[in-house]
Amino acid sequence: MAAVAPPAPASASPAKPRRGKLPLIVVSVLAVGGGVAVPMFVNVPALFGKEAHGKAKPKHGADLDAVSVPFGDLVVNLSEDRMSRYLRVKIALKVDGHDEKPMTALVTKHKAAMKSKIIGHLAGKGLKDVGGSVGVAKLQREILEKFDDILYPDGDSKLKEVLFEEFVVQ
Repeated sequence: MAAVAPPAPASASPAKPRRGKLPLIVVSVLAVGGGVAVPMFVNVPALFGKEAHGKAKPKHGADLDAVSVPFGDLVVNLSEDRMSRYLRVKIALKVDGHDEKPMTALVTKHKAAMKSKIIGHLAGKGLKDVGGSVGVAKLQREILEKFDDILYPDGDSKLKEVLFEEFVVQ
């Protein structure tokens, strides 16, 4: 009769090769180093459609020659029941580049009427009306309409947009 080998104990398993932490560390260092080094050699903002200094590239030449004409600062008390709040804004007007000089002259000529109209309009606003991005965008549209009424009563507006350079509610 042939001798049968006794079965191997259950606790003994085949030896697995033990991998060290060195390959993991090497891969991690290479990934971090590559992430740091890539921006040194590649214009990363250009990959995302932006110029090197962070401004978005104009799409189809629509705003290539758009400029801003400064209007000035306004401070208005808001209509609040319980506390005294005010809104301070610094406004600029976005126009085409070839309209910059005529617009500057027109704004200078009608500045008092424009300020009076905007102060009267903003004084009726409450904190809820001027808060958040929706409130700010709505104010920009309303101010644009008021300025159009004064500067271009015939409806042939040259204003593209009202810009807020500062917007502070206290």
